[in-house]
Amino acid sequence: MSETLSADVVVVGAGLGGLSVARHLQEKGIDVIVLEHHTKPGGYAHYFRAGGYRFEVALHALDGLGSGGWARPMFATLGILDRVEFNRLDPFYTVAFPDFEMSAPTDIDEYIERFAAIFPDERDGVKKLFEAIKRVGHDVARFTADRRSGVRVDMGQMLERYPDMAMAFASPWSTFIGEYIESVQARALVTTLWGYLGLPPSKLSAGQFAMTLLSYHTAGAWYPTGGSGAMSFAIMEAIVEAGGDVRLRNTVTSIVPEGPDSVTVTTNRDLVVEAKAVVSNASPRSTVGLLPEGVVTREWLGEIERDRPALSTMTVHLGVAVDLAAGGWNHHEYFAMSGYDFDVEYEAILAGDFTNVGMIVSNYSVVDQRCAPEGKSVIVLTVLAPWDHNDVWGTGGDLEDYGNNPEYIATKEASGQILIDRAKRLIPGLEGAIEVVKIATPLTNARYMMQPQGSIYGREHSVANMMNRRRPTTPVPNLFLTGAWIGGGGMTAAVGSGKAAAGAVTRYLENM
Repeated sequence: MSETLSADVVVVGAGLGGLSVARHLQEKGIDVIVLEHHTKPGGYAHYFRAGGYRFEVALHALDGLGSGGWARPMFATLGILDRVEFNRLDPFYTVAFPDFEMSAPTDIDEYIERFAAIFPDERDGVKKLFEAIKRVGHDVARFTADRRSGVRVDMGQMLERYPDMAMAFASPWSTFIGEYIESVQARALVTTLWGYLGLPPSKLSAGQFAMTLLSYHTAGAWYPTGGSGAMSFAIMEAIVEAGGDVRLRNTVTSIVPEGPDSVTVTTNRDLVVEAKAVVSNASPRSTVGLLPEGVVTREWLGEIERDRPALSTMTVHLGVAVDLAAGGWNHHEYFAMSGYDFDVEYEAILAGDFTNVGMIVSNYSVVDQRCAPEGKSVIVLTVLAPWDHNDVWGTGGDLEDYGNNPEYIATKEASGQILIDRAKRLIPGLEGAIEVVKIATPLTNARYMMQPQGSIYGREHSVANMMNRRRPTTPVPNLFLTGAWIGGGGMTAAVGSGKAAAGAVTRYLENM
């Protein structure tokens, strides 16, 4: 039996971008309905349970939440700060290279001292590097303030008005850091977090990486009690309390624009929502697939089809029957690096050579003890992973019932076992204590998150893409976009994309 609802705006997808745009629109007095295909809100910001353990799906650490941080006001608007406890991670992470190990504090001066203890000849260089990063941040803040006040400059004026931002976003990180630090090993240490953005330094936007470092090292690294799913449920609760509607288990099957102030969205459960505008938290490519043929221009469609998805991940979730932190493994975030040449590592990732790639070992029990039964631990092993490993993970590209495909199961288990064996060599007490194993591949991400090729970050964070960010507006006047494909990868960035999309929608509705 069909059901028809109406609202000012319908939001397709309850990922953080979709939840954020919905709540920000409500703050402007705009009525919203959110449709989500999964049984939980959040997209990548959620958890699952198995064997008495609660496993984080994707979040390692949030940036920008400390006093004065760029994300804190948004989280307050969304109602998260009043509902969720956030724990500061300091040290932020520990990184182990073949020749040295360092625990990284978030305070910049403390970080420089730790760094200089290993590379004393690079002390001045790393200080100048962080000064340059701060200048980029200053320009980005000025650029953002200018845009909010209506100031627009052409490309020729960008270099004059925002010189450090313009130069950083026009360069790869390898070029940017090479201006200040000479040692290959020292550069690798500062670039530890490149996996958070999914491209090696030679391809990664210097501006994007600089802003990531600046946010973590000025406003801290944070993890919420209850995991990222606690944030998603908190926003959903705030939306419902403000009079909105969030419908889970509703997969959108069509988006039909019927005029500048009318759009109809239909789901697989015969739910029909009529609205003035629609915001899609799905990827642009998936969004186009929901539209009638010929609605968008060929030029825009070509741009969307040329978008290259960022890498995905393989994650191995382990329920461990002992308290590993009590035994000495008290790292929330530990980077086990295979070497110093991240371009070589990137090629190993693309080849599915999981023995020779950097691996993140996260002990979530250190900061969120309720994720495991008392006296036990949750460990998650993460590596970047390609979609086409072993002919699309043994499936040959046939994803129909892939979870029961023997070749897929064999590929997944063999790949996951490589990470488990590596972790056993690292973590005292892990051998013989594992009682739950759950392995997620890029196909898992594509299935549950509905992201092309299981992308974890949306578009690649390349120089070209970050210089030409996709806007929340589209050729269809009342169709808008939000999420990682618009705002960049990372959970705070997804929240920020929702705020930006809400601004665009609000202006559109006011001018109708």
